[in-house]
Formats: sequence, structure tokens, C-alpha cells
Amino acid sequence: MYSDKLTIHYMSVKKIIDWFIPPRCLQCGDNILEAHQLCADCWKKIDFITKPFCSLCGYPLDVENQVNTCESCLVKKPVYESARSIFVYKTEGKKLILRFKHADTTELAPLFARLIFNHAKEYFRDIDYLVSVPLHWTRLVKRRYNQAALLCLCLEKLAPKSIFYSPYFLRRPKRTESQGHKNAVNRQLNIENAFVIPTRYQKRLQGKSVLLIDDVMTSGATVEECSRVLYEAGCISVKVLTMARALLKNDLDVAFDKKEDYT
Repeated sequence: MYSDKLTIHYMSVKKIIDWFIPPRCLQCGDNILEAHQLCADCWKKIDFITKPFCSLCGYPLDVENQVNTCESCLVKKPVYESARSIFVYKTEGKKLILRFKHADTTELAPLFARLIFNHAKEYFRDIDYLVSVPLHWTRLVKRRYNQAALLCLCLEKLAPKSIFYSPYFLRRPKRTESQGHKNAVNRQLNIENAFVIPTRYQKRLQGKSVLLIDDVMTSGATVEECSRVLYEAGCISVKVLTMARALLKNDLDVAFDKKEDYT
């Protein structure tokens, strides 16, 4: 009964606050009914990834083929078990990601986490740990937060209680150049040996299943390298979830991280 009274009190206070300060769309700023959401018009502008998509890397397919796998994965199977992304990294979706990464719009993290969890609940089955793709400490100081870590913190609240987020398993001691304007081959070379797992945490990963979280997947070089390191530490399964997926054309990355793109 006490909890019911608290809930009623909370809802009353929320209504009063919303009356004076109406919730606004996180993208366009229009008034909406619920905080930390997008308006209907902005939702429509996001290109969500639905079937058919590659069963291994999650890349959108033009038509569903017999093996349900993209050409790249048929030629070379990914290191990770499987990957999934929620929307395509372009237009409104790209603007949201860039604001999340570069414009301190950290209030997008709960919204993104709910989208990831609701669209890919099957990825949270039989998982032991959530692990975020880490930033080098110099980039973390400059940006002040790791967007992948924020997603993990929010996802941990939505996931089954048996899944724990560990921000310490992966480290990035090598300062790499920005992946922004590199093609797939140079991305792989750039990220090689960039990640390590501290010795004191390696035993905790043996025989465990990991769900690796990042904001954007482009060529897949970063999550491949992270997955390789996790498997070498003894993980039995590494799956990948990202908020967005960049589409590549002629092996060139079209997902440029220009800060002016989020305005």
C-alpha cells in the first residue's frame, strides 16, 4: 500500500512538472507526451534494419537468399558469433548518433538501450557479461564519456539480473587514428592489437559468454578485434549489438564523423 501511495505521488508530481516544462523530442525539440523519446515525425525518418539481414554480421540484404548470409561473410566468416544493428547510419539516425557521441546528448542513452533490447532480446539469452568497446584514455578525457559504456549501463537495467556489465574487461592501451575516413583494409590495420584484457580479469572470462556493445558498426574491424581478444581469454561466445550500421559502397566508408552533421 505504501508503494502504491508513492507511485500515485510520483505520477502527480510528474504531471505538474510536465505541465510547466513539457517533454520535448530529443531530435527536433517539439513537445511530446513522454520524456526521453522522439516525436512521431522523427521516428518515421529513421531507417530501421528489418529482415532480410545477414544472420552473421547483421548487414541489410536486398533480398533474402537461401543461406541468409551476405557475400562478405560467405567469403570470410566473422570472428564473433553474430551481430545485429538497430538502424542504418544515415539521415536522422546518423544525426542522433553524432549528437550522442559529440554533443553531450547523453539523455539518448536510455532511448537507445530500450531500442536495442526490444529489437534484439534474443541476444540476451545465455549471456554472462555486457562489455563495451573501450576508448583510449586520451579520447575519453577529450570526450568526457564513453558512449558505448553509457549504453551498457542502461542495458544492464533492462537485461536479466544474471547479466552483469563489466567496464574493466577490455582496455585500449594503443592510441589509434580515427577510423572515420579509412577503407575496410586500413581500418583493420589501424585497429590491430589495440585491445587487451588485464591479466587479473582473464580467468573471470574463461567459459563465459559476452555481449559486446558499441554505438556504430562500419567495416566491423573494431568489434572483430575485440572479439578476437575475448576469445583468446577463454570466452565461449561473443555476440555483438550496435545501435547503428554504416553501409559501405565500393569498400569506402560513407559514415564520416563530421561534427557538423548533427546540427
